[in-house]
Amino acid sequence: MARRPRPLDPTDGPLQAFAHGLRELRESAGNPTYRSLARIAGFSATTLSDAAAGLRRPSLEVTLAFVGACRGDEDDWRRRWHRLEAELTDARRSADDGELATAAGESAEPPPESPAETRAETPATPVESLPSETLTAVVLDLAQPAPKRPWRGRFALAAGVVTALVGSLLALHLSAEDLNQLAQIPPGCPKLPDTKGGFTGRTYTDTTRVRDAPSLGGQVLQELPAGCRLRFSGYCLGDVVIDATGNSPDVRWFELGNGYISSAVVHGNPPPGLPPTDCPGGRPGPSDLALTARPSATDPSGVELSTTGRQLGVVGFAAYYQERGADRPRWHQLAMTTAKQEFRTTWQPGTADGGQAGIPVLAAACLGGQAPTDTSDALLLDPGRIPTSRPDALTGDALRAARAEACRYPING
Repeated sequence: MARRPRPLDPTDGPLQAFAHGLRELRESAGNPTYRSLARIAGFSATTLSDAAAGLRRPSLEVTLAFVGACRGDEDDWRRRWHRLEAELTDARRSADDGELATAAGESAEPPPESPAETRAETPATPVESLPSETLTAVVLDLAQPAPKRPWRGRFALAAGVVTALVGSLLALHLSAEDLNQLAQIPPGCPKLPDTKGGFTGRTYTDTTRVRDAPSLGGQVLQELPAGCRLRFSGYCLGDVVIDATGNSPDVRWFELGNGYISSAVVHGNPPPGLPPTDCPGGRPGPSDLALTARPSATDPSGVELSTTGRQLGVVGFAAYYQERGADRPRWHQLAMTTAKQEFRTTWQPGTADGGQAGIPVLAAACLGGQAPTDTSDALLLDPGRIPTSRPDALTGDALRAARAEACRYPING
């Protein structure tokens, strides 16, 4: 049995609020085990669990890997991480100032003035005024092994420059993780543009192909290595591609300049509510979905669920029932299918508690994992009687929850 996590009070401080947010994100992703998240994130289950424990600040790299594995908004969580770092830094400074003030009050004599404090110094050029390209180049250069110098004077000068630069970088709230990321940008990755807007994602396959159309048959314009952080202007709909980490289908193609990359090979999602755009060679959104149910021809205890509709690329199925031994019913994802499976799945209602008379079942058109659409249909299934009726009330939050579960990114394990 999995260990119950330590309770967290999000009002107990910025670190606890941050960890509580990570827990909520994991829960919204279907509460996958940390072991299954580790297979996607590239960090151990213990490291990911510690990130949501609220005992210490996780690194930026671990945070983004956690969020990416849960299909969260990495840009939003990057901002949250920097806010957390600033708040923790301010808290440490306040504590240090308080200790200094106490010490000063207890001292009868002021400390002797240092000769260095009496010298007039020429103001240095603030690092904020340096172009971002120059700053990145200097950081990358510092990451390389330093050549041997025969003169101590040059070594002392270089050490002074490094010390001043590191101090300036820390003043800009650039953490060790940020510097490490700058120093480890994979060769072959395009520069992340300074422009805002859109959304970002990270390549994770050995070869990520940029094509001239949202299609597997599109011409390859560029090949990118794993680990590239990219900024996309939007997305449109195209060919179905199977996500390598969750084995789930996806029809979204992210727009990168004049090219397109399948969402299935990128960690990162468009912001919630961002609609797809029209693009040459793309497909329109789904519509007119209809759900039917009938006894399975191959499984006497099963029910075959199938859908028809227009422009269906991915269809998810979900049922609302109470599992045996559970204290309440909830929505359960049954399957995510593509046209290769004819948007069909077989379900055994026997997995539900036998005391439940009617079970709402829903099919929703999905764009991919964590990407439901408003196109759906529902039935009220009585395991002992088919055909079924329509549910009386499946609207508002209940309908949104059903669609979200039907299109959930399947990372439980």
